[in-house]
Amino acid sequence: MKAVKWIKYVFFLFLGVGLMYLAFKNQSPKALIAQLKDVNYLWVIISVFFGFIAIVSRGLRWIILLQNLNFSVSKLNSIYAVAIGYFTNIAIPRAGEITRCTSLNQTEDVPVDKLFGTIILERAIDFIILISLVLLVLILKFELFLEFLAIIFEGQTLGVGSLIGIGLSATAILIILFVLTKRILKKSAIYIKIKTFVIGMKDGFKSINGLKNKSGFWTHTFIIWLMYLLMTYVCFFSIEATRMLNVADGLYTMVIGGFGMVAPVQGGIGAYHYIVKVGLMILDISEDSALLFASVVHTAQTLMTLSVGGISILMVFLSKRKAKQ
Repeated sequence: MKAVKWIKYVFFLFLGVGLMYLAFKNQSPKALIAQLKDVNYLWVIISVFFGFIAIVSRGLRWIILLQNLNFSVSKLNSIYAVAIGYFTNIAIPRAGEITRCTSLNQTEDVPVDKLFGTIILERAIDFIILISLVLLVLILKFELFLEFLAIIFEGQTLGVGSLIGIGLSATAILIILFVLTKRILKKSAIYIKIKTFVIGMKDGFKSINGLKNKSGFWTHTFIIWLMYLLMTYVCFFSIEATRMLNVADGLYTMVIGGFGMVAPVQGGIGAYHYIVKVGLMILDISEDSALLFASVVHTAQTLMTLSVGGISILMVFLSKRKAKQ
């Protein structure tokens, strides 16, 4: 199993490098460095601040879920755990949830299984919100989104009819495959993961009704996603070529950028750059400026995540050391 995990890790690492090459193959390093001198870094700092607020708000929202299970935890320890999770995800995709739980388990002695249950609920809520935002982008930027998909799928022309046809065909194929291989699928790891996730979503939504602090939970959920939007949108003002883009363009860029960040490559490297570059070029932004924007946003948020995560690891270490004395 360890060998398989290492193979997957190396594969996705090379995939990220390949996507990075694909994104930057027409870009001159000297031109990019020259453009970096013209970036207004005040807006980048504001974007980083919004990203930090999202981490803090996610930590505070987690406390509300744990309070519902009759666990009282420190605000700082919860925020530290969330930051450590983000830190880990940069190096090892999907491992952040494990380190997040183990971190809080070590500082607050909350059972890991209970912690994982709350994270499944979080994932379910965030998944629904993400799908809702994708649908909103489809409404606001339908033609642009079609063009984006067309370029991603190697320049194929996609109309409304063809998109619906592709969707219906894919759905039909999946249903047929599911019926034919149902017995085999039930034993597969992927089926079990999907089934667990769906059950978790159902249980999660049921548990929301019993939350002691519903208003606090939904307020932090709103803040988290608002910060995600703002950390993308305000960076438009850092580059001359993107200053005229509006909030709807920011939402569109956040959503497509999210596709890059959820890709199973380390820290979204390469995937984020390529996808955002394609998405911004559709908005009539030059390739150089689109890559500059993607590089600035991704680098700034990655450095913030590494810094806050690194400090959190240190603080947790010092806290544990102090407790032993």
